[in-house]
Amino acid sequence: MTHSIPPLSLAALGSSLLEDGHEVKVFDFNLPENNLGDFESLVKDFEPGFVGISFVTPLFGEMKKVAKLIKNINSQIIVVGGGPHCSSYPERTLEESDIDVVVVGEGDFIIKDIVNGKSFEKGKLYVKPKSIENLDELPFPAYHLYDLNKYKVSKSIARKMPAAWMETSRGCVYNCIYCNKNIFGRCFRTKSAERVVGEMIRLKEMGVKEVHFTDDAFTTDIGRAKAICDLLIKRKVNLDFALINGIRVNQVDYEVLEKMRNAGCYKVFFGIESGNQQILNNIRKGITLKQVVQAVHWAKEAGIEVWGSFMIGLPGETKETMRDTIEFAKKLPLDLAKMSILIPLPATPIFEEWDKKGYIKTKDWEKFSFHSAPVEIYDHPNLPWDTIIEYYNKFYHEFYFRPGFILKRIGNSLKNGMILNDIKIFLGTKWFRSK
Repeated sequence: MTHSIPPLSLAALGSSLLEDGHEVKVFDFNLPENNLGDFESLVKDFEPGFVGISFVTPLFGEMKKVAKLIKNINSQIIVVGGGPHCSSYPERTLEESDIDVVVVGEGDFIIKDIVNGKSFEKGKLYVKPKSIENLDELPFPAYHLYDLNKYKVSKSIARKMPAAWMETSRGCVYNCIYCNKNIFGRCFRTKSAERVVGEMIRLKEMGVKEVHFTDDAFTTDIGRAKAICDLLIKRKVNLDFALINGIRVNQVDYEVLEKMRNAGCYKVFFGIESGNQQILNNIRKGITLKQVVQAVHWAKEAGIEVWGSFMIGLPGETKETMRDTIEFAKKLPLDLAKMSILIPLPATPIFEEWDKKGYIKTKDWEKFSFHSAPVEIYDHPNLPWDTIIEYYNKFYHEFYFRPGFILKRIGNSLKNGMILNDIKIFLGTKWFRSK
């Protein structure tokens, strides 16, 4: 089953344009039935004056194809680019594609100025708007632009469908070396509890059954997080939500986790990254292993499903530190764990450092994908790729094929009605297929 939820970015930008009286249509290439031919037909039928493309680094090549197609249909259409890659390399994006205007940072309001002609000049350019201070001023995302019934995801991602992304805050005050903050920055800005709850009620009225928060750091202001939960409970909103994008282990206490559970939160991701304290220090994570243990146990005691996110191939990594991560993960009462191999994304501190030292092997952005080992992207300073991949595989094998974990997972799956879904996932694993 395709893992697809309607993109929040297009719904947010669409709502700003609709607020100004413009006609808007969205096209989501994530949907398996949508292809370039369908997009070409839409552009020809709709005859837009502007087309916006939001994309991440690995999709740079796909963006170029789409932008070229638009210009082939009508060279007078203004193509506007946005997203993390545009904010990292605005000039290069303009030079290397048919995009006319690049937005650096938040495009919610500047998109109206561009379409209204206020910020657009002849020739290619990029615009960098000021950060939006009061997020309550944002219009509600225009999810009605989507056919929500087309979006289906595995039950391991969302228990109920349709599901929708939602943001309650922007920005993260921390400085992890692998993280790209060029859209929202380090300035933490929030929506009020009233606005958050009002938005959730609106989504529920539209037929949304589950909400996933996109916040970089939902609990940075724990008092605000508690106020949101208190209001959800008071108004009996009864809408399930999950913190898929993760929260920090040093920004929770038992009270906020308990309130979250009572308000409808059933799943939370913790960005743990490593089971070795020195590696955590190397990546400037700003957490301790003791805080990880405490946060995971608090969440479990509160009745929340806990997923842990880990990473290997980090600066200073050795066989011993990767073994530490595997053993640490196995000791935690996690419901699921996800391992990834470091990808030094453009404009991150680790990319800049390793690029200067000659470890970055390519700037072919299509290779910067999270779905394969980044052997063509960089050389690790002190580990060969076969060792990193070996420990990546060891992590999954040792974590998931423990008898105790399997029995616990079967029990939870039976309880939550997820047993058939889990069997399908297991039968599809590389480990099982190789037997």
